[in-house]
Amino acid sequence: MNTMPIRYIALLAVLTVLSGCVPRSYQEEPQFGQTVRENRAIQTVNPTGIPPSGPVALDGSTAKAAVDRYISTFITPPPPVNVFSIGVGASGSSAMTVPSVMGTGSY
Repeated sequence: MNTMPIRYIALLAVLTVLSGCVPRSYQEEPQFGQTVRENRAIQTVNPTGIPPSGPVALDGSTAKAAVDRYISTFITPPPPVNVFSIGVGASGSSAMTVPSVMGTGSY
């Protein structure tokens, strides 16, 4: 029986285990991750986390128009957007439309 391959496998296993004992030569840079921290800080809306002191000011007519527009989207849904003609230059009348199933009850 040839024991040479077994010796190579054993030597490879020993070297693999011993490689874990070698001190790492990689030194982390002082600015490592700074770009991620800066981008996260820029995109934070309220960095202090304290909510605003009062309610958001809306006059009555603006608030009513917003609520009415919100409710009307459930009564008559907006027309479907034709994603097949985006950027093609087709006009609204000649473009293919996707049928809407909203409000028909045929889900």
